[in-house]
Amino acid sequence: MQIRTKIFSWVFLATIVPLTALALGATYYIEYDYQKNIEETVATNLDTLGAALKRRLELQVQLVSGLSKSNAVQEFVPLLAQADTGRVPAKFNASRSRLNHYFEGFQTILQGQYVLRLMDKFGNSYIKVSQSKRSLPAYEGISGMFYVEQEVDGLAFNAALEWLPANEVSMITLPHNAQQSSLTEILPLLDYIIPLYHEEELVGAISLTRFGDRIDTLFNHAPRLFDAKLFVTENNPDNKDRHGMVLFDDQQETHLAQIRTEYKYLSMSYGEDVFNKMLDEPFGSVQLVENNETIYYQEIFPYPTRLTSWIIGLRVSNEKVIEPFHQIRQVIWSIVFISLLISLFLGDIGVRMIARPVRELASNLLSYARGEHPERVKINASIDEIRDLEAAFNTMADSLDKTSEERDKAQHMMLQSAKLASIGQMAAGIGHEINNPLNNILSYAKLLERNLDENDDRAKQDLTSLKEEAVRASDIIRGILNFARQVPPQYAPFHIQQWLQDTVNLVRQSAKTAGIQLAYECNEDMIIEGDRGQLQQALINLLINAIQVSKPDSEVKIVVNFTDEDAIISVIDHGDGIEQESLDLIFDPFFTTKPEGEGSGLGLSISLGIIERHHGKLMLKNNPDGGVTATIALPIKQSKQNTDE
Repeated sequence: MQIRTKIFSWVFLATIVPLTALALGATYYIEYDYQKNIEETVATNLDTLGAALKRRLELQVQLVSGLSKSNAVQEFVPLLAQADTGRVPAKFNASRSRLNHYFEGFQTILQGQYVLRLMDKFGNSYIKVSQSKRSLPAYEGISGMFYVEQEVDGLAFNAALEWLPANEVSMITLPHNAQQSSLTEILPLLDYIIPLYHEEELVGAISLTRFGDRIDTLFNHAPRLFDAKLFVTENNPDNKDRHGMVLFDDQQETHLAQIRTEYKYLSMSYGEDVFNKMLDEPFGSVQLVENNETIYYQEIFPYPTRLTSWIIGLRVSNEKVIEPFHQIRQVIWSIVFISLLISLFLGDIGVRMIARPVRELASNLLSYARGEHPERVKINASIDEIRDLEAAFNTMADSLDKTSEERDKAQHMMLQSAKLASIGQMAAGIGHEINNPLNNILSYAKLLERNLDENDDRAKQDLTSLKEEAVRASDIIRGILNFARQVPPQYAPFHIQQWLQDTVNLVRQSAKTAGIQLAYECNEDMIIEGDRGQLQQALINLLINAIQVSKPDSEVKIVVNFTDEDAIISVIDHGDGIEQESLDLIFDPFFTTKPEGEGSGLGLSISLGIIERHHGKLMLKNNPDGGVTATIALPIKQSKQNTDE
C-alpha cells in the first residue's frame, strides 16, 4: 500500500499539476497574443482581396482601351464620321458586319457576361454584342439610319461625352441600360466608355457593360478567415440612391450579377452608425456589441476617374475567434479529470508492471529448461531494465531455436547424403550384376528370332515382347548406374537464356503431346558457371515431372530471377500438389507417387545430386492455389575451391 501511495503522489505532483498549470497558462498567453494580431491578419487578407479586385477592374479599362485602338474599330471610325453628316457610306453595312463578327470573336475568347456597344456621338447604337451574339439593326432613327437599340436622349449623352477626356477610359452610367427595363436601373457596376475621334472631331464611343459575374467569382473564392461573412458596399455621396448600396453580401446572399428589384443598403443590416464609422476612416474595425461581432473593413477606389469608392468588409464573430481556445481548455480540464481517475489506480498498476513481467520471464525460463518452446515474451514493460531483460530472453530463445533448426537441417542433409551414397553403392553393384544377364537375354532373343519360321507369328510376337521388356529393364539399370556414378561436374561459363531455351525445346514435344503449354521468363541474360549438360538434365527432370502431373490445357512456367550471388530458377506447375506425408520422402531414390510402371523414382534424386554437386539447393513446395513450385538456387560464379573439387 505504501508503494502504491508513493507512486500516485509522485506522478500527480511531478506531472499532472505542473503540466496543467503550464498548459492553461500557455493557452491564455497565446489567446492574448493571437487577438492582438487578428486585425493585422484580416487587414492583410483584405489587402490581398482589394489588390486582386483592382487588377480585375484594371483589365476592363485595358480591354476597352485596346478595343478602341484595334484596326477593326479604327477602320470603322471614318464611316461613323460620314454617317454623322447624314450620308450613309457605301461600305457602311459591310464594315458594320465585319466589326460585329470581330466583337463576337472577342467575346468568345473573353469569359464572363458583358455587353459591347459601338455608338455614334448621340448614343445611337450601331453595334451591340452580348453573349457572343450580335443585335440586329431593327430600329429606324429620325435620320433614316437603322440602329440596334432604341434612340436615347442624344443631346444629353453628347454633352456628357464631350466632357469625357479623349483617348481615356471613363466610367459612367449609360442611359441604354436604364431604358431597357426598370429592373436594370440599379446595376451595381458602372459602364466603361471611351470616346472615338476622327480628325479631332467626336464621332462616337465604345462602351463595355459588365454584369459582375467574374467579380462574384473572385469574391466567392476569397478566403473567409474565422468563417467570416464578406460584404461590399458603395460609398457615393453624390448619388443618394447608390450611397450605402450593398453590392455583395454573404449574409443576404446578394451578388453583383443579380438583377435587383429594389435597393439594399448596408445600414439596413448593421445600422446607420456603423456605416458612418466606416466612412470616417479608410480602414479599421467596428464593434457590433449586440452580436458580439467585429467588422474589419477597407476602402478601395474601383474607378480611377471617379470619387466613388467601395468598402470591403469582413464580419467576424468574436466567439468564433476564441472558440479554439475554449475547446483547448475544455480538453485540458477533461484530461486533468481523467488523469486524476487514472492516478487513483496508478500505484497498483505500477506494482503490477514490475511483478508481472518478472513472473512471466521466470515461467518462460522454466519452460525452456524443461525442453519446451513457449511463445516469445511481449516487450511492453515500462521499466528499462525489465524491457532489456525481456529483449535478451527473446534474443536467446531465437538464437537457440535457429541453432536447433540449422542442426536438424544439417542432420537431415547428412542422412539424405548418406542414404543416397549407400543406395548408390548398392544400386551400382546390383546394376552390374543384372545388366549382364539382361544383355544375354536380349542376344538370345535376337538369335531365336533369326531361326524362327516366317509363318510362326505367335512366336515372333512373344520374342518381340521379350526384347521390349529386356530393353526396358536395361534402361532402368542404366539410370541406376548413372545415379550411382556421381560424375563430377565440368565447370564452364554459359549464357543462361540460350541454355534455358535449349532445355525447353527438348521437352516441348512431350508437353505438346500431354496438352501442356510451356512458358519461360528470363529478363536478364546472365553468364553462370556450371556443367551445362548436367544442369540441363536436372531441369529436364523437373520439367518432365511438372508436365506429367499438370492437368491438360494448363501451363508449366519457368521463371528465372537473380540475386547478387545466385540464379533462382523456378518451375511452376498446376497439378494436385504433393501430399504432406510425401514431402519428406520425395528425394529418396526409387520413391515415386506415379502408378506402377510409369516412373523409376530416380529423377528427383538425380536432380538433387547434380544441384548439390554444383553447391546449390533444390526445394519443392506446394502453391497456395494448387500445384508445386520446384526452385533451384545456383551460385552464379563457382568459387575456385568448388571448381578444384
